[in-house]
Amino acid sequence: MEELKESFENQLIYLYDEKTHFENQLGFSDPKEIVSKFKELENELNYLYGIKERYRKVPSTELKITSIKNVFVEKSRLKGSL
Repeated sequence: MEELKESFENQLIYLYDEKTHFENQLGFSDPKEIVSKFKELENELNYLYGIKERYRKVPSTELKITSIKNVFVEKSRLKGSL
């Protein structure tokens, strides 16, 4: 019985340490908030990948732009392949 009590106590200590770690690193430790934040980050990442798919990096000299090395142009606006 004493071993069981010690095991529960160790688990509780671990859970509090984990909660404290999340509080320190993220500013919150509520599981719902953590899941929500991951979903927000996933949506943002999908948005950025969408931009990458819709636009293509082309040499700026083809567009006559000075002082910029590269620009992103929507692929559908380009004539032919570069």
